Amino acid sequence: MKLLVATAAACVISSSAFAADILYDAPPAPPAPPPPPAPFNWTGPYVGVYGGIAAGDIKHNLNVLGNVPFTGLLTERSRAGGAIGGIQVGYDWQVNNWVLGAVADIAATNYEVKNSYYVLGTRIAKDSSKLSYLGTVRARAGYAWDRTLVYGHGGFAYGKTKQTSDFIGTDTLKQSQTRTGWTIGAGVEYAVTDRISLGSEYSYVDFGKKDIYKDANISINEDVALHSVKAFLNVRF
Repeated sequence: MKLLVATAAACVISSSAFAADILYDAPPAPPAPPPPPAPFNWTGPYVGVYGGIAAGDIKHNLNVLGNVPFTGLLTERSRAGGAIGGIQVGYDWQVNNWVLGAVADIAATNYEVKNSYYVLGTRIAKDSSKLSYLGTVRARAGYAWDRTLVYGHGGFAYGKTKQTSDFIGTDTLKQSQTRTGWTIGAGVEYAVTDRISLGSEYSYVDFGKKDIYKDANISINEDVALHSVKAFLNVRF
């Protein structure tokens, strides 16, 4: 009997020591996960570069005046196109997920139309109209999903148009005008890092009509409008 009691006691002591060993050898609890990164904030200034393409209409309205056999309005509408490239600077303010901003840009462009006129297969005249530069000052407003911003924009547009014409090898018109108008569009921008963002933007620009030539018998006004799509890179501060 004493032997059985002693054996049982030894088993209890051995089991307790084994359990203590198990508790002592257990691995430590894993560290708590780091807190999630703070959402990206669009507030702040930026500068950037952009490039793209433009297409649209340049329309000339010829109004014949005075004591001539025909009086009335003749319209010539031609498709124009070209490339644009320039720089921009702006500032954004973020409130919750809404982003408001202002941006100004200016671009060189070769947006142009060229026309030729033939009689019996021989070219007797040619003309061209070109937009030599394009700038805008715009407001923009959008909604941000962290690093992705979708926005609309609109505002003031300005530029310079140039016209040349040649009749039977003789320059008959060579001049330029400063133009003003309006623009509207939409875009999307993605913050690749806290400093660099990439985006794409569509714009419609309308400069309206302006007289480019007028005398006692003839007046010509030019109507310029274009669509543009551009890609851009901004550096944010």
